[in-house]
Amino acid sequence: MTLKVLLLLAIHLFQALAKPVEGEGPTVSLSAGTATGTSDGSVDRFLGLPFGTADRFDAPQPAPSWEGTYDASQYKPACIQKFQYPEEARNRTNSWFNIPGPPAGESEDCLYLNVFTPAGASEGSELKAVMFWIFGGGFSFGTGTLPLYDGTSFARNQDVIVVTINYRTNVFGFPGSPDKPLTEQNLGFLDQRLALDWVHRNIRAFGGDPDRVTLFGESAGSGGVEVLVTSPPDPLPFAGAIMQSGIASIAVPNRNSADSWKKLVRAAGCQTNDTLACIRALPALALKDIVERERLSFLAIFDGATYKRTGRADRLASTPDEPRIARVPVLFGSNADEGGVFVYGQTSIRAFVVRLLPTNIANIVNKVLDRYAKDNSPSPVNKQIAKIVGEFNFGCPAKIIAEESAKVGIPSWRYYFDAAFENTQIFKGSGAYHSSEINLIFGTYPRGGVPYQARVSKVMQKMWADFAKDPSNGPGWAQAPKVSIFGAGVRAGESGAGKPVMTMRHPGSIDRRCFLYKGIYKAAMFR
Repeated sequence: MTLKVLLLLAIHLFQALAKPVEGEGPTVSLSAGTATGTSDGSVDRFLGLPFGTADRFDAPQPAPSWEGTYDASQYKPACIQKFQYPEEARNRTNSWFNIPGPPAGESEDCLYLNVFTPAGASEGSELKAVMFWIFGGGFSFGTGTLPLYDGTSFARNQDVIVVTINYRTNVFGFPGSPDKPLTEQNLGFLDQRLALDWVHRNIRAFGGDPDRVTLFGESAGSGGVEVLVTSPPDPLPFAGAIMQSGIASIAVPNRNSADSWKKLVRAAGCQTNDTLACIRALPALALKDIVERERLSFLAIFDGATYKRTGRADRLASTPDEPRIARVPVLFGSNADEGGVFVYGQTSIRAFVVRLLPTNIANIVNKVLDRYAKDNSPSPVNKQIAKIVGEFNFGCPAKIIAEESAKVGIPSWRYYFDAAFENTQIFKGSGAYHSSEINLIFGTYPRGGVPYQARVSKVMQKMWADFAKDPSNGPGWAQAPKVSIFGAGVRAGESGAGKPVMTMRHPGSIDRRCFLYKGIYKAAMFR
């Protein structure tokens, strides 16, 4: 027998062994067919379930049905990722937020989701609350398959069902092409909605309650959650919403995707009138390479359907009789050191603040600089810049939207995460940086740290789950404007022994500089 034949036999044998035998793992009957996952005895996992399909730059369509039993034992690829040059910044973003990266690589065939359930949960058992996770990444990169978002701990410890999804990002998700109708520009948001619709139609088969679905997300994922709240699908497919470090309705306008599309067309050398067809014809990785090297940004636009310009105004005008938005219970929050990852290496506070703030209100720059210099002196300049970015982009928007929600009678809670641990620091002094709470909430933090880390994780995870189980009663602390502080300011190298995990506080000391930005946020309502 030749070596080639032996190799082929070995490959076929491996493939046969890698596929679960029908009936071996937990099995569910879905609208598209039957799927078999895996179980460790306490948690059942169904990975890589297809919820949609889409050609490049087209709106997603429901995934087709399949024959036989679908193998849901392995993750499927992430959508195409984009990490911006220059090389140093690109490598830094990868090392901080993408190592280890997507376990199955990346592909344009990426509209898959993952379901984690307590073992044995089924349609015939008592239905469980569902937590629907939308990842962050600046609408440039990210995937629901990262180890950081493994839902095993949540499902095992809190008796909830966790769903993590993929959606298209960067040019593949928010192309900005003038040849696409306005309603097909925010493809990433359409992907999220289709995944949510899939959950609403299928989650009962996993033992999940379609009437108790809570959205939660961080950063751009949090923005995606808020967009679903302010531009809700009908009928409403969720009962609560948790927004971690990201508010879309109060954001200052970003760079224009339409301008990036024009630059992309030039860089790709498209000479034809049909530039959309020209870009579609490029190999995926060639398109990705152009977008990265040209440093092009493709972000969500106001389309009047998935993302409304009037989100904040609609919230303020919302009443039970004329809701305008989804009047579901909400939980907002931010971290103590959000800004550090965005200003790494910055040394000129004035130059950075001028770039950060809109040019039409540059007169506020001196007020901002003076106030932070007084409050943070003698903090290093970089720390002052980080604090400005953190409060302007995350902390103050969380405060304002939480309080405005409460003002119109929407049950509203707020948290502030203020803990840092040696085994999760991404650079020296990074503190409670942007996204650092996620591994505690999911229970995916590295083991072997101080006991206080495990205590914080246990409490936060339970409170997130409590919110999902009964959004009207909330996570277990007083509603806004009160704020729950997690972590007691513990920093890397400290044990946290004797420190409380959670304290309640009036937010005055946290929000004392938010008045500086009120004019900017108000202007953003009418941009």
